[in-house]
Amino acid sequence: MLRELEFTELSWSTAVCRADEITVTVPGYVAGAEGLRGLAVPRRTAVSVVRDDGVCLAAGVTGQPVASESDDGTPRLELTARGIESVFEKRVILPPGYGDLVDANGYPDPRYDTRISGVDYGTMMQRLYRQAVAHPGGGLPLAWEEPRAGIRSNAWVAVDGKRVQEAVEDLSELADGVEWDWVPRVDEADRLSWALITGTAAQPEISSAIGHYWVAGGAAPAVRKLREKTNPEFLASAAFFLGGKNDDRVLISQRTDPSLLDEGFPLAEVWDTSHSTTSDQAALNGWADAALRDAEAPVQFWTFDVRADRAHGLRHGDWCVIEVSDHWWIPDGAYQRRIVEVSGGVESAWLGVTVSGMQEW
Repeated sequence: MLRELEFTELSWSTAVCRADEITVTVPGYVAGAEGLRGLAVPRRTAVSVVRDDGVCLAAGVTGQPVASESDDGTPRLELTARGIESVFEKRVILPPGYGDLVDANGYPDPRYDTRISGVDYGTMMQRLYRQAVAHPGGGLPLAWEEPRAGIRSNAWVAVDGKRVQEAVEDLSELADGVEWDWVPRVDEADRLSWALITGTAAQPEISSAIGHYWVAGGAAPAVRKLREKTNPEFLASAAFFLGGKNDDRVLISQRTDPSLLDEGFPLAEVWDTSHSTTSDQAALNGWADAALRDAEAPVQFWTFDVRADRAHGLRHGDWCVIEVSDHWWIPDGAYQRRIVEVSGGVESAWLGVTVSGMQEW
């Protein structure tokens, strides 16, 4: 069922390896007239933001609707939605038709474990998703890219209860992992669906062939409200990633890098216990290596608005060059940055952009 809704407030954002996010406020008189009480049921309804030309900017599954009144007593309904990943956050890695996960003696039944091999990481992600939607009642309007052969293999034990989306994120965070992206689409019959795109071994990052060049400063800037934030949260000189435990034996990956100490930073360590079900030493090593690679320098995030008519085809993951001049804080120059988030709202003439890059000194 499709409903086009009048709204008073709107915000949406998409980002690299993250579910779309939407918040929309519908006037009370519209919500009542459209019968939204029965429609805006959490996790049963989808919300999409679609441009006049039919391009779907963001889409997601509804969260908790909030019916309230503003300070002047005007009734309103606030709807939130998160991308299709939010569904897979609730799904456990289990094969269709599974039975009792343990036998009569209390031992796990290995028939219900999930093993994937002979593919690349992107296709491994696809296999996890496709297994989830193959369950009775698990179907979703999804489209798939062609599977790819590869050398990767992995296994998930049924009784560990690993969530599908968590496993996908684990794969993406490996040192040689790849990105994923669920791209929402609305067809000519106004039907909403999502298409999965994944990175490859040769091109782990997902970005389009479109390059963007914007000027910040000068007489006719394409960029406004340029803001810089430097995040030191991930700085570390040592990383400890813990895996599973068995008979007082602990699986651990331990890595050190003195580069930050040489630059005058105080000692800091990363201690990660989020992979307690992992029995793969190579995977732990990959996560620890990636953590230290991300910790080599503070990450700079720039946020700004860009003119929508200067950002045709803009998507998170793309690369851009920002020409900065006469900024009170950022030195003049041309900066290449990757777009990690795109956002928008009621004011359709401008789009919000967040880019990232390592600080240099």
